[in-house]
Amino acid sequence: GSFTYAGQVFGYATAPVITVLAQDFANNTTTLYTGNWWRITDAGLTGKSYSVASGTLDTSGVPGTDPVISDAGSGSGTLTFSSGSGMFFTRTTPAAPFDAEIRLEINVLDSDGVGVVGNPVAFGAASAGNGISFNNGKQMRFGRLRLGNANGSQLLPLPLQMQAQYWNSTGTAFITNTADSCTTIAAANIALGNYQSNLNACETTVTASSFSGGRATVLMGAPGSGNSGSVDLTVNLGASGSGSSCVAGVATAVTGANRAYLQGNWSGGAYDQNPSSRATFGIYKGSEEIIHIRENF
Repeated sequence: GSFTYAGQVFGYATAPVITVLAQDFANNTTTLYTGNWWRITDAGLTGKSYSVASGTLDTSGVPGTDPVISDAGSGSGTLTFSSGSGMFFTRTTPAAPFDAEIRLEINVLDSDGVGVVGNPVAFGAASAGNGISFNNGKQMRFGRLRLGNANGSQLLPLPLQMQAQYWNSTGTAFITNTADSCTTIAAANIALGNYQSNLNACETTVTASSFSGGRATVLMGAPGSGNSGSVDLTVNLGASGSGSSCVAGVATAVTGANRAYLQGNWSGGAYDQNPSSRATFGIYKGSEEIIHIRENF
């Protein structure tokens, strides 16, 4: 997609690389600057830092030894950076969408104290349109996953709507993220529990569709005649899951979707809570017939 959720890891579109060339006083290439005469080491790479125009960047996934130094021979070499397991913008309270405008800089000196003219060497700038390019585009959105309640006949499958949402640009509400057609939630990520009335475990099974335009459907199978009641659903968005589900008629251990960046604050407090809802079979909503309506202008 063209966006990344706050808290979701991302990496470079193209890894930044510094090409170094050893030169003498007359700016001629020093071809003997190689092998035992190569003087660039990790100790001479100092002051590496990331600066951002907005948000708080977590770079704990970047390798400790970064960049990787390579002697290419004949007085040249490369310093190649890596995003490792990925960077991410921390998420605490909802924030309007912003662009990840990130600058990376580092001082390059060799063990003889010879440095690059104009140190630090920099990639990008922490200003609008000037940051480093990343693999999913620059826009960051503060997201959450919403799961709706539903009720219907025990003789028919029951659909519940799932929405990928983000905090809008005016900072007033969560809205459907219509650009999200890539998030995936598996049936095994959805725990079923707290069965009520005549509904028991695995009398209904769960399936989950793919997201399109920020929406997906969780479909509960018809439990059949005599099996009216309700069941609570919880989408396990963390790295690990808990509880039991029922997939294809078989009791299944719940797994984590590894989508913690879509957790909400459904009961208040921090945005670290999984969405839940209730599916009720055998109960119908009230009549929507209107006896009389009058409008005054």
